[in-house]
Amino acid sequence: MKRTLVVCVVLLLCASVVFAQASRERAEQPLKIGYFVSTLDNSFHQSHSVWAERYAAEEYGAQVQVFDGRSDVTTMAENFDQAYAQGMNMVSLHIWQGESIRPTALEALDDGMIITSYFDKIPELPVPHIMPGEAEISFEMGRIAAEQWIQAHPNKPIVFVQVGWPDHEGVTTGRSQPFYEGVMSVAPDAEYLGVMDASRGADHAFNVIQDLVQTRPDINIIYSQADNLTVGTMPALRQMGRGVMDNGVPLTEIVASVDCPWTEVVEIFDPSSSLKMSMGLPPKETAIARIDLMMDVYNGKVSQLDAGAEVIYVPNTLIGYWTQDTVEEAVAWYNEQFGENETVPTY
Repeated sequence: MKRTLVVCVVLLLCASVVFAQASRERAEQPLKIGYFVSTLDNSFHQSHSVWAERYAAEEYGAQVQVFDGRSDVTTMAENFDQAYAQGMNMVSLHIWQGESIRPTALEALDDGMIITSYFDKIPELPVPHIMPGEAEISFEMGRIAAEQWIQAHPNKPIVFVQVGWPDHEGVTTGRSQPFYEGVMSVAPDAEYLGVMDASRGADHAFNVIQDLVQTRPDINIIYSQADNLTVGTMPALRQMGRGVMDNGVPLTEIVASVDCPWTEVVEIFDPSSSLKMSMGLPPKETAIARIDLMMDVYNGKVSQLDAGAEVIYVPNTLIGYWTQDTVEEAVAWYNEQFGENETVPTY
């Protein structure tokens, strides 16, 4: 009897040691973070993904896996399924059609996954949400473009168009509508052609611009709603003998963009290019805000579900030929946010 009791005690002690060891190992394992972007074909998304990996590791000892949405709603939904199946501890989502993942997201929340969202909300699922602060700068770009066109060509009426996402709520509220209002605040008689769908990327934007200019050669203000579209917009214009300025004076049109990668910084301050403004989304600050928000939920500082919670906005910067005092200011902003060491271009 005594021998049996001793054996049982030894077994219990061994089990306790094994359980404690397993608990320590689980505690020592780094948190796994799923970090979603709409497309890695975009320089801004490339950069803030790199910042997210770096910042999460340095600040929290966490591991980040980036999920590329490839500008495709099906891929975005499949990415979330994959993140859930892989046992991610937390995710920061960027999914265009959040309703497509809502049932799985509810299941993941019940299983303890922390979920936050960026740019696009998940309908009827009030997880903490981050947005780029776009509306004010889009309005300003529209206003400045109208003023500069009228100054250069007072007798040529403004005809303007936008290329990007005509049916995307976040783009409409942050880019399309405020840019429209900015132009109309200066030129209430301007002709507006609307937002043309170019959501599939650079080639799509190239074809849309060429069709537009052939149909309406009097177009003189264009808002290209992302840098991965602008790399199609500008070549399309140049191929048709447009996209140029005379020492900063518009000849054919004024183009505004979004994201402001290095190629746009260079072109904006080139006095011969018609690309003259871009809304600079800050990769470094965006990544920090998204990682910190997930960790605040993890540490109990922010509620996982709160219908009354305010949206967190990440401030943007207008990078423009007519707004920066010097090109050096724009280069300094770019190097800080994109983690690069570019030098001031010469023209």
